[in-house]
Amino acid sequence: MKNRRSGTFVSGLLALAVSATVDSAEIAGLVPIVRSEAVTVSFRLEDGFDEEIIHAIEAGLDVSFRYNAELKEVRGIWLDKKLAARRIRTTVAYDNLTKRYSLTREIDGEIDATEVVADVEAMRRFMTTFDSLPLFDVSPMAPNEEYYVRVKAVLRERNLLLLIPWDVGAEWREAHFTYLP
Repeated sequence: MKNRRSGTFVSGLLALAVSATVDSAEIAGLVPIVRSEAVTVSFRLEDGFDEEIIHAIEAGLDVSFRYNAELKEVRGIWLDKKLAARRIRTTVAYDNLTKRYSLTREIDGEIDATEVVADVEAMRRFMTTFDSLPLFDVSPMAPNEEYYVRVKAVLRERNLLLLIPWDVGAEWREAHFTYLP
């Protein structure tokens, strides 16, 4: 009987953690395009700003969204092969005195872009919209083979029961293409 109660308790905690996620956040408009020597990727995060994130920004806390992007080769009956992975991080810091947002985008830990804006919509676009971002080199790709890019967003990193990492955000979204040099 005691094991049953502890199992119910753990199940309840898991349900509570799941309900605390940004339920409606999703990756949309994922489009990979091969241009000369790179695969460029466009996508956007929809519904990524919940009340908790908005309050944190308004309080002047640094808020970061992390995007994991992968390039994979389709291998039929075998597991698909990961050719490359990139980590994109967008960060916003609101200055209550100047009423401006300082924005930074990093790719694999290196600063790719920075901006300072006063408009909340411009801040949201910077944090969630990516147009023709060159992410992957085409050198490991073979002509006429099928590949795909997949992207997921992590809006908050939490620990369940103080031990289990529990990322909150949007699930993986894939876009397939055939490499035609």
